[in-house]
Amino acid sequence: MKKILIVLLTCFGLQANDFAQLMIRLQGAAAIPTGYAEDAVSLGYGGNINFSKQFLFPNLELSLTTGYYHFGFKENLPDYDFSFSSIPVLAGLRFNLNDYDFIPYIGLEGGIYISEYFLEIDYGLLGKTSSTTKKTHWGLSPELGFKMNLTPVFDVDVNAKYNRINTVYIARAYLLFQTGFTYKF
Repeated sequence: MKKILIVLLTCFGLQANDFAQLMIRLQGAAAIPTGYAEDAVSLGYGGNINFSKQFLFPNLELSLTTGYYHFGFKENLPDYDFSFSSIPVLAGLRFNLNDYDFIPYIGLEGGIYISEYFLEIDYGLLGKTSSTTKKTHWGLSPELGFKMNLTPVFDVDVNAKYNRINTVYIARAYLLFQTGFTYKF
C-alpha cells in the first residue's frame, strides 16, 4: 500500500505544463444500491472530496477521491435495525473531452473501500444485541459526467459513478448521482 501511495504522489507531482492547476471537487450524492445489495439496502446518501491535477496531456487528469456513503435497511421490520456504510479511497484517471465551457468527461478509479455493517436486534425484555463489522475490499469505479465553467476558477460538476466492491461471497455495488462544485487553484 505504501508503494502505491508513493507512486501516486510522485505521479501527482508531474504536470503537463507550468500552468497546470490543482482542482478540488466537493459533491453531494444520492446512492442507489445495485446487484445483490439492492435486495437488502435502501437508497443512500453521501458525499465526496476529490483532488485532481493535469497529467501528461492537458485533457487528462490524475485524481484522488475519498468520501462517505450510508445506506439503511430496505425492509421496515420491528425491533430490527441494519445499516451499511462505505468509505472509498480511490485513485484514477479522468479524460476531459474538451477544455472550456461545457466539459464532458469519462474516468476510471480504483482502490479500497472500507465498509461497515451494523446490525441491532431488540429482544424486548431480554434486551438488545448489536454487532458492527468492518471490512476492507478492493473495488473499481467508472464515471461519466460533465463540468460547466462558471468563472475561470469555479465549475459546476455533475456525474454518475458506478462503484463495485469485490467481496468474498458476493459483490456489493451502488450507483451514485453526484453534483457539486470544482475549485481550481
